[in-house]
Amino acid sequence: MRIVDLHDRLEGAYLALPIHGDGGKLMLRTGTRLTRNLIRTLRSRGYIKVVVKKPLISDLEPDHPISFQTRVQTETALEEATSKLLAGKPPDLKQVLEAVDAIIAELWSNSRMSSGIVSIQSYDRNTYTHSISVCVLSISIGHCYGWPLQKLRQLGTAALLHDIGKVLIPLDLLNKPGPLTAEEYALMRTHCEKGWKLLSECLNASGYIASGALEHHERLDGSGYPRGLTGDSISEVGKITAVADVYDAMTADRPHRKAIFPDAVYAHMIQYKDVLFDGAAVDALFSKVALYPTGTFLSLWGGYIAVVTAQDPRSNLRPFVRIVGGPGIAKPIDVSLYSRPDIRINFLLNDYVPDGHRMIGGNLQDVVSDSDT
Repeated sequence: MRIVDLHDRLEGAYLALPIHGDGGKLMLRTGTRLTRNLIRTLRSRGYIKVVVKKPLISDLEPDHPISFQTRVQTETALEEATSKLLAGKPPDLKQVLEAVDAIIAELWSNSRMSSGIVSIQSYDRNTYTHSISVCVLSISIGHCYGWPLQKLRQLGTAALLHDIGKVLIPLDLLNKPGPLTAEEYALMRTHCEKGWKLLSECLNASGYIASGALEHHERLDGSGYPRGLTGDSISEVGKITAVADVYDAMTADRPHRKAIFPDAVYAHMIQYKDVLFDGAAVDALFSKVALYPTGTFLSLWGGYIAVVTAQDPRSNLRPFVRIVGGPGIAKPIDVSLYSRPDIRINFLLNDYVPDGHRMIGGNLQDVVSDSDT
């Protein structure tokens, strides 16, 4: 199977995984043949990627840090909390806490977590995917710190609700397909304090949990918002959710740009470790996350095309791959990129766009600003 952009050229391809809508409603089953109308309908509903069957890699299955059932449970908890807030009613945190417990239980039972691999997929994204991803990443960082269960529960809850203030931001602004004006950006920045107020007053959450909403855009050097906090004046949950939030924002497709090349995201966060981002949280994140998820197609040095077949616990930057095309390739060849440092990864196929060269080249200013919304 293969993760691909949702475009008209997929007409005739077969789905390798089902497609679900918000709340877990089944839209298309595994094995559904994509037609032009289906593709355009999915795009009109905000879907940007699908997983399709490919004969050369039919034995591969993309990694999932949590099950579909747990994801639906979490989406439902967030949706009900949001609906009550918008109706002016105080939500019950019980469902949210139960969803966080389910995420922790699955991550703890996942052997890849203990060996240092958590893969966050960027397909089948919906309203709550970012919040769930930040929750998974934050818990993974806390797990790397050796935190006990109760502390992981608080961290996971803070991370899951870190963007709750955006329920009070106009939807057309959240989905604007282009750069924000100064006035729009100022309004967007208010979501941190709005979220802190909602959690403190409406959900009766602890100060620890509410600090995730308030501080996830603060930066160690004081350049963040809303309070311009520096260093140790930022809470530990603020530091962790900041790292998880930026990583997921940069590696996901946004309304006005494609996902950023993983090496560029890694280089950016390492460059600003202990400057913008907490160094321990950055190191913990990159000891856990798989930059090139299983099923990703890569362009390699020398004109070769490969698909990621598995993660290598020795390095999340150098996975196992299957070379399926290129000079002299008559049949697929399985290779350990960790054992072949001479083989360079050029870029992601399908997910890469020509103007990505600007981002890979090191000019990440637009991306930095974008990740701060």
